[in-house]
Amino acid sequence: MRKCCHRIYRPMALLFFVLGIFLVVCFLPEPARAVESNAEESARELAMSAYYQIDGNRFDRAQLADAYAKLDRAARLNPDEPYLFLSGSLASLLQGFRMGDWYELSSFEVGTVERALPLAEKAVQIAPGLGQAHAQLARIHILRKDFLKAEGSIAKAKALDPGSFYPWYFEGIYYEKLGNVDAAMASLDQAAQRATKEHQRSSVNRHRSRVAKISHDPALQERYLLEVIASSPKDGHTYSEYAAFLMCKGRYEEAVVQWEKVLRLIPAWSYAQVQLANARRMVAIEREKRTSC
Repeated sequence: MRKCCHRIYRPMALLFFVLGIFLVVCFLPEPARAVESNAEESARELAMSAYYQIDGNRFDRAQLADAYAKLDRAARLNPDEPYLFLSGSLASLLQGFRMGDWYELSSFEVGTVERALPLAEKAVQIAPGLGQAHAQLARIHILRKDFLKAEGSIAKAKALDPGSFYPWYFEGIYYEKLGNVDAAMASLDQAAQRATKEHQRSSVNRHRSRVAKISHDPALQERYLLEVIASSPKDGHTYSEYAAFLMCKGRYEEAVVQWEKVLRLIPAWSYAQVQLANARRMVAIEREKRTSC
């Protein structure tokens, strides 16, 4: 019996461990610093708002801090609110993210998925009729390359909430990872039709560019990368993706311009500093080749 109880309460303990780390990451001195909100605001409204705030502002500390404050208040109102567990699952991924593709395990610290998965599973257990709970679970199954389970979670999310952006978006990524170009583009097109926020449209175009890469269409890949920049001009990471594309194509002078833009927006990013130095070195080599001919 004791073992069973431990299994039941483990996700709750994990949730507050994750949110406690989230507190430190966001530099909030204590949970009591919750934003003032209407007394009638429900745990669902607060936690749901926080979940989508985290998803749309992964690198904005002020937004993440505000989201944590909402989660703290929601937890006080209803510790069994499913969006609390969804937020904890998403926060776990954010905490463990290093760099790269959000849907590849190599982009995360060891143990990240092991923290995120039970929280998403707990949300499904609490609210099996909540489409976003199944969508979040699908996100993690794709990351784990458990494609059979991902397919099931996506189908469930679509059935419960056919107008939602997320099931179609994750389906597009699911097909991208399987290398099915036509199906991936079709699902991403459906996601774009359901997008309600700018960061969602940017995410769709980012994955369209990756699908274009799979199909060996560099012109289409570049077009989507430029559309990502146009929709998120203050996000330095968007310029870094385009700069990496230019480096791969041997367009080093253009890459230098893009890496410089990255560093104007994220001055302390050591990876971008190294890549800018590499791009400048390649420009110098190319110039030397031209002058020696």
